[in-house]
Amino acid sequence: MPVISTNTAANSAVRYLNINASEQSSSLSKLASGSRITQASDDAAGLAISTRISSDVATLNQAATNSSHAVSVLQTADGGASNISDILERMKTLATESASGTVTDDERTYIDAEFQELTEQIDTIATGTRFNGASLLDGTSAFAASTGGTAIVVGSSSDDTINVSIASLTSADLGLVASSDTAAGMTLDADSIDQFSVDEGETVVFNLKTETGTATLTLTGGTGGTTFTGADLIAGLQGTTASEDGGTMAFDAGTSGLTVDGDDDSVTLKSSVEGSSSSISLSVDGTSTSDAVSNVSDIGIDVSTAKGMDAGESLNVKTQDAANAVLDKLDKAIDTVSAARASIGAQESRFEFSSESIATQVENLESANSAITDVDVASEEAKLASAEVKVQAAVAAASSANDMTQNLLKLLQ
Repeated sequence: MPVISTNTAANSAVRYLNINASEQSSSLSKLASGSRITQASDDAAGLAISTRISSDVATLNQAATNSSHAVSVLQTADGGASNISDILERMKTLATESASGTVTDDERTYIDAEFQELTEQIDTIATGTRFNGASLLDGTSAFAASTGGTAIVVGSSSDDTINVSIASLTSADLGLVASSDTAAGMTLDADSIDQFSVDEGETVVFNLKTETGTATLTLTGGTGGTTFTGADLIAGLQGTTASEDGGTMAFDAGTSGLTVDGDDDSVTLKSSVEGSSSSISLSVDGTSTSDAVSNVSDIGIDVSTAKGMDAGESLNVKTQDAANAVLDKLDKAIDTVSAARASIGAQESRFEFSSESIATQVENLESANSAITDVDVASEEAKLASAEVKVQAAVAAASSANDMTQNLLKLLQ
C-alpha cells in the first residue's frame, strides 16, 4: 500500500546499510591490525586462549634471558676457577722443587716466598671473580654452594627452575690456609705401601710420635718369615692382631692421643692436639735380619712428618718435610677445583640445552597463537569487497526509497 507518512522501504534500506557498513568497518579493522580478533565479540574463547599463550611467550622470552645470564655467571666462575687451577699447578711445582734434596733451606726460603704470594693470589681471584657486583668464588654470593645456591626460572612456571650452585675456592676452602686451629693429620694408603718381609721371630716397629707421646705398631715374623703388605699395615693400625702368614701385629696407641680412622684401603692418623704445636712423625726400627725396612721411605711412604696449623696460618715449603706434606694437600686442592669446574660445566651445559628448549617452545606457541589470532588476508579482503558492494547497493536502495514518496506526491497535483 503506497503511503507517505512511513517510508518502510527506506527504513529497511538504512538498516541493511548499517549492517553492511559494520561488516565493512570490521573487515577494515582486521586487515589494518593483522588480527582476526579485534574485539572480544569476534571470538571470546580464542581471545582467552591467545592472551594466555601471549603471556607464556613473554615469560619464556624472559626465561631465555635468565638462562643466558646464568650461562654468563657460570662462564665467569669457570674462568676464575681455571686461573686458580693454574696457580695450584705452579704451587705444586714449587713444592716438588722444595721437596728435592738438591736444594738447601736458604733456597727453600726463596721458593716459599713465591708460594705464599700465590696463596694470596688465590684469594684475590676468588674475591675478584665477580658478576653484577657479586663475588662468585669466595662463598659470599647468592650462588654459593654452602647456602644451597639460587634458583633460576627457565620456563613459564615458577616451578621451572635450574639451581646454580658454585663452590667456594678460597685458600681456606682448598686447605691451603687454616680457617681454625687444626690438628696434624697423616693419611696412609694401602696401594702406595710396598710389601716387605720380616724374618721368623724378628720384629719391625713403626713409631708414630705425637706431641703427647708415641704410639707403636709392632710386626713380628711368623714361621719361615712373613711378608707384610700395605693392606696388612693398614689393618694393623686398625687393631688387627694377626696376618695371613702367621705373623702378628700389635698396635699400642699408649698416651699419644693418636686416633685412627679409615677403612681397608687407607687410614688417617690424627693428633688430639690442635694448632701449630700439633705434629705426627713416623719412623721405623727394623730388627729383622733381612733388613727389609730401615726407613719409612723404603716401603713407599713419602710423608714422614705432619704438622698442625693455627687459624690463618698458610702452608709453607720452607723445609723438606713441610714440602712433602704440602704435596698431598695440593693434590686434594687441585681435585677440589677440578670437581668445582666439572660441576660448573655440567650446570652450564644444562642451561644451554634449556635455552634451546625455550626457543623451540616459543616458536611452537607463536605458531599456535598465529593460527588463533592472525587474519587470513585473502579471505578478509574478499569479505571487504563484498561488504563494499553491499554498502553501495544499500545506499542506492535508500536513495531509491526516498524517491518513492516524491513520486506519490505527484498524485496530488
